[in-house]
Amino acid sequence: MTARQLLSILRLGQALARLRFSDYVAREDVDEAIRLTHMSKSSLMDEFNGGSRGVSEVGADRSADGGTASGRSNSEDVMSRIFRIMKDYATASRNNRVELKLCEAMVLRKGFTAQQLQTCLEEYQALGIIQLNAAKTHLNFI
Repeated sequence: MTARQLLSILRLGQALARLRFSDYVAREDVDEAIRLTHMSKSSLMDEFNGGSRGVSEVGADRSADGGTASGRSNSEDVMSRIFRIMKDYATASRNNRVELKLCEAMVLRKGFTAQQLQTCLEEYQALGIIQLNAAKTHLNFI
């Protein structure tokens, strides 16, 4: 990430705070600024690669290396990427229990929707890979 990109995220965060009539920049403002920056870069890459698509489709069929996923459906790729975001965080924090709100913030920051996260959680819970607690505030990797 370049200094220019960091400055643009800072300015976007400040603008979002002003929209809330706030004198300070909250973490949510920075998260949204990062998400907007990623979505902007993704849409530029899609146009550069020969097609313009809607915002909801941006990043849905991207593989980990930035190319399109070949041989896989969009929903499978999305589910795998969302799971990888959560699992990587759990691995980095050396804890198999992760707060669901934190997962949601990380996933939304990457440009996915809350519905895609919910579908991912249901799918991996049905597979027995993760468990949600009764209050649905934390998830455990099995």
